[in-house]
Amino acid sequence: MSSDTNHAFGVSFYTGSKAALLASIREGVKQPYSFVVTPNVDHLAQLQHNAALRAAYSKARLRLCDSRVLMPLLQRLGVAVEEVIPGSDLTIDLLRWADSERLRIVLIGASNEECTKLQNLYPGITVYHHNPPMGFIDRPDEVRRCLEFIREHPSELVFYAVGAPRQEILASSIESHERTGMGFCIGASISFATGSIKRAPRWMQNCKLEWLHRMLSEPRRLVRRYVHDALFIVPAYRREKNNRTQRAAPINQDL
Repeated sequence: MSSDTNHAFGVSFYTGSKAALLASIREGVKQPYSFVVTPNVDHLAQLQHNAALRAAYSKARLRLCDSRVLMPLLQRLGVAVEEVIPGSDLTIDLLRWADSERLRIVLIGASNEECTKLQNLYPGITVYHHNPPMGFIDRPDEVRRCLEFIREHPSELVFYAVGAPRQEILASSIESHERTGMGFCIGASISFATGSIKRAPRWMQNCKLEWLHRMLSEPRRLVRRYVHDALFIVPAYRREKNNRTQRAAPINQDL
C-alpha cells in the first residue's frame, strides 16, 4: 500500500476514512492473519534507529495516523489523510462491535484487573488474556510463550497492548498462514477503555492537546519522550519537505 501520495517519513499511511476502515476490518477478520499499526510522532522517531520496528511496519496490513499533531504535517506534505484514527478510539469501536457480535479477542498485555473490567463492560466478548512480564521482548522463552498463546487461541481480534516497539515486533512475528483474524497494536488503549487511565477532555483532543493532558498525568514517564519527539519532528519535517521540493523541481538540461 505504498505510493507517492501516501508515503512520508518512511511510512505508507492509510488515507481513508474510519468508516471504510471498519468495513474492511469486518472482512479482514475472516481472512489469513494480518495486523495494523498506528504511527505517531514517537513511532516515527523510533523508526529512524530501530530496524526491528521498521521490519514490523513493512509487514503491517495498514498504518493508521494516530496523531492529531502529525496529521497537519502530513497534509502539508501532500499526504491526503482523510481523518486521524486514534488507536484508543478505534479500540472502543472494535470492542463495541465485538460485544454486539459476540466475538473472541486475544489480549496480550494489560493487567488482570483491567481484563476483568473489560469483560464486565463488554459481556458479549470472549477474552483470552496473557500478560507477559516486564522486559519479555528480550527473553526468547517469554516471546515464545506469547506467540504460542496467540496461535493456540483462535479469535477474530488480537489486541497487542505492550507498548511500542514490543507490540509491533510481536504482531509481525505471527505469519499469515498460522491463524486467521486481525491484530491491532493498541498501546494503553485498554487502560483508557476501562477507565484505569483517564483520557483528555474532548476539547483538549479537538485542540490537539491530548499529548499535554497525558504528559501532565504521567510526567516522569512522558516529559522526556515528548521533548525527544519535538526535537525529532521539526527537522524531520523540514527534511521531508525539502526532499519533496527537490523531487518536484524540473531537471535542467543543456540545450
